[in-house]
Amino acid sequence: RLVVFLDYDGTLTPIASARMSAAMRDALRRLASRATVAVVSGRAREKIREFVDLGDLYYAGSHGFDIDGPGGLRHAVAQHTLPLLAEARQALEGKLGAVEGCALEDNRFSVSVHWRKCAPRRDAIERVVDDVLASPPFAGALRKSEGKCVFELRPDVAWDKGSAVLYLLDMLRARDQAGGADAPESWYRGVLPVYVGDDTTDEDAFRALSRYDAVSVLVAPKAEAERPRLTHATHTLRDVDDVLAFLDALASIPPVAS
Repeated sequence: RLVVFLDYDGTLTPIASARMSAAMRDALRRLASRATVAVVSGRAREKIREFVDLGDLYYAGSHGFDIDGPGGLRHAVAQHTLPLLAEARQALEGKLGAVEGCALEDNRFSVSVHWRKCAPRRDAIERVVDDVLASPPFAGALRKSEGKCVFELRPDVAWDKGSAVLYLLDMLRARDQAGGADAPESWYRGVLPVYVGDDTTDEDAFRALSRYDAVSVLVAPKAEAERPRLTHATHTLRDVDDVLAFLDALASIPPVAS
């Protein structure tokens, strides 16, 4: 059984373009007809579902803190921090709202501070983020992570994209084995997890899947490949076009006869 996990920005669509191409959507649609597909993104779950616009997929937004999918699946982590995250965004807006090029994004279970368009101000913006996180009531309740040209404020709990991937795999196993006596290990032996992502936050998923016979793919443009980062991924692709070709190939693999 093929289970495919995909980041969104920088993987299914270029960083500069929020909307996915028709060709990529068609590849996802064909892949979902023969495999289990999940999109795991830092964006809000509702937003990523709107962008992808395909049913029968699993959607894990806010770096996996907010998950839904077929069969009425709904799983959210650290909902008690939502008022605090809203308050943190207001505090950041008050301090960064006038910084040209700095954009705040409400991802429900996280707050993104984008600095791509004001790179010379990166260090100053980070100091503001750190100051907010160090002040009450945020200290000890929220934490900072960093992605591509973005700082993320999220609940300070032990959960990330890797946790979400493992949760979804275990949920799929439980559904398949409902009422059965097979050991979990036997189910995992018949599953091939594939994860494709480009961001540093995807390393949590690469690391989590390293315990299985999985395929983890880092999307690394040529400029990044020339100064490679440490990664837990087992393979690399160059760009979104390569991802499209890879998904087309996966969708074309004939089903394995049982």
